[in-house]
Amino acid sequence: MKKVLYFEGAGWADADSSKKTNVGNCRIRTAFTNNNNQKIYLELMSYEKTLNDVKKYPRFPEYEVGEVIGFIDSCHIITNDELHDDENDANLRIEHRNMTNIKYSLESILKYVNETCNCSFDEVKTLNDLGGYRVFNEKHTRDYKGYNYGDEFNYNAELEEKRKEIYKYFYELEQSEGKTYPNFSLWVDQNNENILHLLRHYNGYNKHWIIKANIENWIDTIEENKLGKYAC
Repeated sequence: MKKVLYFEGAGWADADSSKKTNVGNCRIRTAFTNNNNQKIYLELMSYEKTLNDVKKYPRFPEYEVGEVIGFIDSCHIITNDELHDDENDANLRIEHRNMTNIKYSLESILKYVNETCNCSFDEVKTLNDLGGYRVFNEKHTRDYKGYNYGDEFNYNAELEEKRKEIYKYFYELEQSEGKTYPNFSLWVDQNNENILHLLRHYNGYNKHWIIKANIENWIDTIEENKLGKYAC
C-alpha cells in the first residue's frame, strides 16, 4: 500500500492559483510524523508570478510568469508542550532558509516533505471541504494545540462523493428558492465521518441540521439540531 500524506484544503478550491496546479487548493496544511518520530505541522500558501514580479519588483527569477509558487508559511515541530512556542522555537522553515519557496505542485511538495522533513511518503493529496480531513481538532485553541494527523487519516472516496451529491442538492434547492448565490454551510463532523452538519441562513436567524451521509435515503435522516453557536 502507498504511504499517503493528506493535506487539508484550507483556502479556496476555485481560486485561479488552485486551478492552475494539480494541488487543488491555494492554501494547504497538514500534520504528520517523520522518520525520526517527530510530529510536524506544515502549511503552504500559493502565489502566481506576474509581470510586476519581473518589471516593477524584480523577484523570483527561477520561476516563469504565470507559474504558481508555493511558500512555506509554517513548518515546525509539534512539541505538545503548552509552555513551548512551537511556531518560533521549533520552526524548521527558519532552519532551512534556502527552502522557503518551491514550485506549487504535488510532486514538489512531496519532495519537500520527504527531503526537508525526513519522511518517506509515496504520495501527497489535498482534500477539500467535503474530504473530511481537518488538521486542527475541536480541542485546538490559542493555548492548546490539538491536531489531526494527515498520515493517519482514513480517506473514504465513496463517502466524499456522497457528500458532494448532498451539497449539490442543497445548492440547487437554494437556487430554486431565489438565491442567486446560495450561502449555506455543509461540513463533516469531526468525530463521525458519516455525519454531515448543515447550516442554513434566514433573515435574522440560522437553522442547523444533521444528516447521515452513509444512508442511501439520506434525505430521510435529516434532523434539526441545536448547534449552540451561530445563532442557532
